[in-house]
Amino acid sequence: MTDRIAVFGGTFDPPHAAHVMVAAYVLAVAEVDRMLVIPSLEHPLDKEACTPFEHRHRMCELAFADLRRVEVSRIEEELGGRSYTLRTIEELGRRIPGATFRLVIGTDILGEIDRWHAFDRVAELAPPLVVGRSGYDARGWETLPVELPPISSTEIRRRLAAGEDVHGLVPRSVLDHVRAEGLYR
Repeated sequence: MTDRIAVFGGTFDPPHAAHVMVAAYVLAVAEVDRMLVIPSLEHPLDKEACTPFEHRHRMCELAFADLRRVEVSRIEEELGGRSYTLRTIEELGRRIPGATFRLVIGTDILGEIDRWHAFDRVAELAPPLVVGRSGYDARGWETLPVELPPISSTEIRRRLAAGEDVHGLVPRSVLDHVRAEGLYR
């Protein structure tokens, strides 16, 4: 039987409640056996991760810990350099022969795919599972019939830096890690 894997990548700076909702939803409704959550090492579209990879990886482990079919991967750290989805998917194919992949993206990402390296090839190797995100158009893509709340890592970082409340936006375990490590001040 083929291993069907959902690939959910991103900066995850920090991972928030909507990220966890995406994972739970995809695992519940899509024809996938498991999900790999893949924090980027260096974002290729010049989105600066203000938090070192090690913290973002740990926060992902904490955020997704209750979802038994989710594994947080270090593949992009192992590959080194800029995180290109095509390179990651190709390497996953080498490491997990015979597996099929689906790339999990939100409708907010659809406006950026023209800037991705070889997105057509990515979509061929890992056909996208597009999840609706409040305030973003599906741009003609077939999307899963759900719309996630408008939670933003950028807004969470801003609130944390300003000492504002982020209750309900970030998993408690992630917030505990942020506070213990003094992140986003």
